[in-house]
Amino acid sequence: MKLICLDQHRQLLEDKLKDYQYLDVILVEKGIDFQGLAYVFDLQHLQELQDYLYSLEMSSQVLFGKKNERIYKIDVHTIVYIEGFSKEAYIHTREEQYEIKEKLYELENILSEYGFVRISKSLIINCYMIDSLEPLMNMKYRIYLKNGEYVELSRSYVRSFKNYLKMR
Repeated sequence: MKLICLDQHRQLLEDKLKDYQYLDVILVEKGIDFQGLAYVFDLQHLQELQDYLYSLEMSSQVLFGKKNERIYKIDVHTIVYIEGFSKEAYIHTREEQYEIKEKLYELENILSEYGFVRISKSLIINCYMIDSLEPLMNMKYRIYLKNGEYVELSRSYVRSFKNYLKMR
């Protein structure tokens, strides 16, 4: 969240809106000149602003991941891929990696409507983070992701992956 407001109102607004800091929104206090797309508000309608931010938060799916003994909110749109091991699963964003408690099959069900699809027994990827595909031998594909990494689409998931892309 980016907050553009009068200096004398900043502390009050930051305190009232602290739960929404992770949202991708620009808030501009009425009377301040700003060029661009933003939500313009005034202090008399602060509750309406909070209601709006709450509705944004509810429409945005978040997961909770653990890193260095701290728990973080992770917006699903920032996730590049999710990798599962025996009992652990890890969320990979462009910059960070977080451990999560959910199982891959649970995440696959939750996140399919947000552009996520399983590409192997241990990987779910965000289709919006695909940069390119490279066909390999034996009906496999290498998927290059926007974070600079690549993963492999195993041949047993090729058909479901292609069907998922066609439906999007």
